[in-house]
Order: sequence, then structure tokens, then C-alpha cells
Amino acid sequence: MSRPYFTEDEKMAYSPFPKWTWKETNTIRRILENKGYSITICSRVGCDRKYHDAWEVERKDIPRLIEQLFRQRIVVEVQAEGHGKASINFVYDYSASQIIDAVTRFQINKEVVL
Repeated sequence: MSRPYFTEDEKMAYSPFPKWTWKETNTIRRILENKGYSITICSRVGCDRKYHDAWEVERKDIPRLIEQLFRQRIVVEVQAEGHGKASINFVYDYSASQIIDAVTRFQINKEVVL
């Protein structure tokens, strides 16, 4: 044999994502839920075949969220998910502080009774 077997540590999968910390993701999620948007923060593969931080949201909220992100000059990809969901992928790897600053400026979702 030319190579040694993998150790137990080497067999474990390693993913450098999500880059946002739990505290940052909870802050983003809390701000958006207070504004009437239901999101789940996850990671998805972008068109460059690399993992990126993403939001999984209701499809009906996509136009409103994309408009809000557009106003803040944040570039994203949108990907269809199952069961009435879609994901917004942050393919430019924005820092969590940039996203937190942006979501604090989002308008309230008037379709949802708060």
C-alpha cells in the first residue's frame, strides 16, 4: 500500500460553512421574525459549486425580500426548494455584520398580522 489508512479524525466531514456564528444567525433571524418574515438560516451550494450562507424562506416572501436586499445593494442567488420554500443564497459571502445592518433597514412585512 502506498498510502496509510485514514484516521478516525480524518474520516470526519469538514465544512467551513456556515461562516456566520450562532449568535449572528440568531440576531438575523430574530430581526426578520420581528419584521414578519419566517426564515431558517442554512448553507447552500451556489452556482460556483461552493457552499455559502443562505436563508430558507417561504416562496410567497421572495419578491418582497429580494426587493429589500436590492435596496441595500446585496447580490444574491435564489434557488427553489421543496414544499413552498425557496433559498436566498449569499454567494458573495457577505459578513454577518453587513447582513445585520441591512436587515435592520428592511420594511415590515404588511402581509402578516403582527
